[in-house]
Amino acid sequence: MTSRLWILFVAALLALGGPGVAQEPDARAVLQAAVKSMGGDNLKTIQYSGTTGYTTAVGQSYTPAYDWPRFQVTSYTRTIDYEARSSKEEIAFRQGPNSEVLSGLATMAPLGGGGTPIQGEQRRTLMVSGNYAWNMDGTTAVPAPADAEQRQLEIWLTPHGCLKGALAPGANPIAVSRTEQGKGRITAVSFTALGKYKVQCAINAKNLVERIQTWFPNPVVGDLYYEMVYGNYKDFGGVMFPTGFHAHHDLDDDLEGQGVNVSGGHNSFGLTVSNVQANVSGAALAVPDLVRQATVPPVRVESQKTADGVWYVGGGSHASVAVEFRDFIAVVEAPLNEERSLAVIVEVKKLIPNKPIRYLVNTHHHWDHLGGLRAYVHQEGVTVVMQQTNHAYYAEVLWVRPWTLQPDRLALFPPEEVAEGYTFETVGQKHVLSDGTRTMEIYNVQGLAHAAGMLMAYLPKEKIVVEADMFTPPAPNGPLPTTLSAASRTFYNNVQRLKLDVSTIAPIHGGRVFPWADFLKIMSSSKTN
Repeated sequence: MTSRLWILFVAALLALGGPGVAQEPDARAVLQAAVKSMGGDNLKTIQYSGTTGYTTAVGQSYTPAYDWPRFQVTSYTRTIDYEARSSKEEIAFRQGPNSEVLSGLATMAPLGGGGTPIQGEQRRTLMVSGNYAWNMDGTTAVPAPADAEQRQLEIWLTPHGCLKGALAPGANPIAVSRTEQGKGRITAVSFTALGKYKVQCAINAKNLVERIQTWFPNPVVGDLYYEMVYGNYKDFGGVMFPTGFHAHHDLDDDLEGQGVNVSGGHNSFGLTVSNVQANVSGAALAVPDLVRQATVPPVRVESQKTADGVWYVGGGSHASVAVEFRDFIAVVEAPLNEERSLAVIVEVKKLIPNKPIRYLVNTHHHWDHLGGLRAYVHQEGVTVVMQQTNHAYYAEVLWVRPWTLQPDRLALFPPEEVAEGYTFETVGQKHVLSDGTRTMEIYNVQGLAHAAGMLMAYLPKEKIVVEADMFTPPAPNGPLPTTLSAASRTFYNNVQRLKLDVSTIAPIHGGRVFPWADFLKIMSSSKTN
């Protein structure tokens, strides 16, 4: 009887938050206090703007040891209607100094991808209303259905948005009190956004939102980390809003400056806010009929024979090249995502039946060229051929990262080899695949600002060179361009340096192969961008 009474006594203490039991704050009370302190009681819409900041090309770092390449923001305005779940984001930017530091050396050169170097001022207008997303090209609406969920989630990653999202029906907020490293005590409120995304909102002792964190599915790294950091709050007509904030995409191991970071970039956006207007009229967006009718297009795969045993497999924004050897197949590039890679694999097996895909040659680490790699590893058990400086990053992408939000086949059905490590073949300056009848030479491209560790493949018998992001052919039957990018000149210089005898370029972008002779015409008559 005594034992039973003691159990009941302990249970009562736990229920009441007795001695030694932490009693966590009430989440809704914390949120409502923050709403009041931040002037959000009657806030339906908001518009904030600034002319100082930076934006980046996420997934396009110069090396995995670099941060994302930056561009200088010259104008930024965002208008949100919380009830309509709509947002209009207008941004203008230009090429700015690359502020990244590697081994203590700062550089002004525009390093990395995402269109660097850009010419003049670029403008983007990104829209979302409920389940519909689109961009504006001048006065023309361009549907972007694949971006709708991400843009909708980002509404709830704004200071007042996270409070409203956490108080919405079905959000199920819970709260804990904890000490932030170097920042004192905060209350962390966790809630569910869009029915599936866990969002954490950190609220400080002044009832101001300091930090918002979540994760979003990504075809390269799985659960991609998002973080918004807010500070320097100011009163704008009764609404408290941060005058400075920045965003992070992906992990940060604080080792970029030492050149040993293998987690990719981190800092993705920053803005100094100069103006905030509450309850602006006309914030809710009208969805164009073209946008309402748009759907995510299915994967399209089209192949063309380039030479005996060589196929250019395109049909989208990115292509792959399949090469038949005596007993196996080698594929150059696995772009975009698992869906595209699975479709390309089916096509390659039709073109070259009864042979395994043994090698997957990856040109470089940028996310749009890396997104389908895991599908080949899982589906075909390929050996991945990549530049040696990317080895640690690729190993992390293939195994270390969590894939809980949108698990791919490799995450759902990991092969036995996962526990033993994947097979990689690394390229220093040159690597050769051969079966005695056909040879593929794989070279490291030197002097390229777009990406360090870029590879290009060369078939000496067929005189075909496969390249990515260095030259994109003009439209068929159109005039040859009068300007040539610095990357294209670097491509030419490397072909000359290696003394390659080229007849045909097989570009990963551009949708078609291109005669080397026409490329030389462009070289001789154009100026460099």
